[in-house]
Amino acid sequence: MKKIFLLLLVFCCSLATSMKADEVDLSENLNSISSRSLLKPVQAFINDQTIEVDFNSTVGTVVVSIYDEMGNVVYQQSVNGVAGQRLLIDAFFFNAGNYTFEIQNSKTDLTGSFEI
Repeated sequence: MKKIFLLLLVFCCSLATSMKADEVDLSENLNSISSRSLLKPVQAFINDQTIEVDFNSTVGTVVVSIYDEMGNVVYQQSVNGVAGQRLLIDAFFFNAGNYTFEIQNSKTDLTGSFEI
């Protein structure tokens, strides 16, 4: 019984590490108002064909934009960013390449880049 439990535990741990998403490093523009929290107000992750945007703090209404290498808008949505909210963006139809990710309002200006 202990062997089965141990094998199940090892399998679950290896599954959890293989499903880890890549974080998009979002840096704050110097003009944005920073909070003193160590927790980033917003985090973004690439997980297979999905971009996950996690709002760790309430940031109010923001515009979430994704631009391709040529500067074309490939995704844009206005979102009321509330702490604990997750926005899922389907990136299935994005072409392979580099993208710029922005989250903006009058108080927040976060920018990052990622590759698909």
